[in-house]
Amino acid sequence: MKSIFRAFASAIAAAFAFAAVTAIAQSSPAVKENAAQLKSDKAALQRQLTRLEADEARLKADTASGRMSAESKDAYDVYKSKEAIKGEKKDIAADKETSLQMQSDKAALERQIKRLEAAEARLKADTKEGKMAAESKDAERVYKDKQAIKGEKKDIATDTKK
Repeated sequence: MKSIFRAFASAIAAAFAFAAVTAIAQSSPAVKENAAQLKSDKAALQRQLTRLEADEARLKADTASGRMSAESKDAYDVYKSKEAIKGEKKDIAADKETSLQMQSDKAALERQIKRLEAAEARLKADTKEGKMAAESKDAERVYKDKQAIKGEKKDIATDTKK
């Protein structure tokens, strides 16, 4: 009985030794692959950081110069409504008192005021809800860059654990 037990024990020990050697031999390419992935993720993070810096600089410059790319769609609608109201007021000032044209311009002014109120309410609601319609194209790029950086940092953390 002891000899059978020794034979089985020797066979099991040999099997474990073989499995350990095989596992070590197989993990080497996996380690190299993980290291390559980590290096790739770090390079991607650097590219994202560079892109973020460029987009933040573009946003700052566009905002300072008053370009429309620094304005959201909702903010642009508010701007257009305000400009239309200014135009209607100029038209009313140029009209003759009690003329049909003045009545028409006053009705148009009321419509523009309602549009402005609706645009302002939409801007406020979209901003509160965090909708992209309340963000400018430049701000949206910055937001997307920040999201990509978060993803890259998460990938790096995962690769580091491996």
